[in-house]
Amino acid sequence: MVFYLHGFASGPGSTKATAIAAGLAPDGIVPVRLDLTPGPEGFERSTPSSMLAIVEEALHSAPGPHVVIGSSLGGWLAALAASRNPSVARLVLLAPAFRLHERWRARLAPADLARWEQEGSVEVHHHAENRPRRIGWAFFADAENWPPFPVVHVPALCIAGGRDDTVPLEDVRAWVDRTPGAQLVVVDDGHELTGALPRIVELTRAFLDDAPSGRPL
Repeated sequence: MVFYLHGFASGPGSTKATAIAAGLAPDGIVPVRLDLTPGPEGFERSTPSSMLAIVEEALHSAPGPHVVIGSSLGGWLAALAASRNPSVARLVLLAPAFRLHERWRARLAPADLARWEQEGSVEVHHHAENRPRRIGWAFFADAENWPPFPVVHVPALCIAGGRDDTVPLEDVRAWVDRTPGAQLVVVDDGHELTGALPRIVELTRAFLDDAPSGRPL
């Protein structure tokens, strides 16, 4: 079974998720697009741990082997899931947000971090809903408890934008270099990778077609 994990402040109906699902449909692959922040207050209360729990519940409830496709934050979570669940046989990571906690800490001023912790939440733009929403301090605090570069031992296709100003290409390359079976494809795009969607679909189809068990998984 194939699962799709959306990025931060996104959702299972995102442009990328929809395009990939449509691109895989001719091969009989129907990705299960998980909602990692379900419910009216699911986003504000979400943490990497709560999101990973949703992923692992889905993995445990469906027969394997599994392929997990993850975008940005979902890419990091996909790698975490593969590091903990032997049912994950392959990964497709799109601009995976490695070093999440470190990058957020470097991006925010100490005063902003202190205010976020004191107030308990901070306002961010929610891409899926195209409106401001608040994210709890627990999201940032919990991220520190998870490895910035999960150790993975399964084949992984990483696609990253050469013009990504959110997740440095060097971070993705560092993970690929230390992960046997991982390959990196750099496309001429930014973090959203929307301009490279046809190429992403093409690469993903070829990667899944190369799986020993055949397609679909």
